[in-house]
Amino acid sequence: MASQKFNYFSFLFLAIIASVLSYGIADIEFDNDTSRFCKTAQDKDLCKTMISGVTNWHDAIGEAIKVTLSLAKELKSQNDLIVPALVNLRPGKRDSVQKICKESFETVFDMLKEAQTALAAGDNGTLQTKLSAALDAECVDALSNAGTTFPLANKAKELDTKVSICLAIMAQNETFVHRELRNG
Repeated sequence: MASQKFNYFSFLFLAIIASVLSYGIADIEFDNDTSRFCKTAQDKDLCKTMISGVTNWHDAIGEAIKVTLSLAKELKSQNDLIVPALVNLRPGKRDSVQKICKESFETVFDMLKEAQTALAAGDNGTLQTKLSAALDAECVDALSNAGTTFPLANKAKELDTKVSICLAIMAQNETFVHRELRNG
């Protein structure tokens, strides 16, 4: 009887150890994937798509900025498309929303360009500052307050999401650096 209990507990112990080891192996495999740069991103799937194929943090943040900058440039060039969507607003309010969006898109574009420069220079402090400054939801808020839902409003939301992903990738590196310093 005692032998059967011992075998049962031995089997249970081995099952627990196997589970722990397989979890650790799965985690190691996870870290060899681009998803390791997206651990803190709210939209992990979009993050993975943005940085597909990268193998290091520098390339991940660089690719994320490049993808986000492309969308910012597109939105900056399409600012005139906002006016037709705001046809129900009085002219003063319509002009105000268009101006807010124009300034917002320009700010995001400029901050992302400066973030690229900081990345190339290896200046992570400035990179963090510029990415934080690029997180500008004023256009999204203005369009939402105006009650507009049209493709450009959705793209403006996507731009904010992509800037957030850039910040998440940046934060992931900061977490790694601090962990290395603490352990190192």
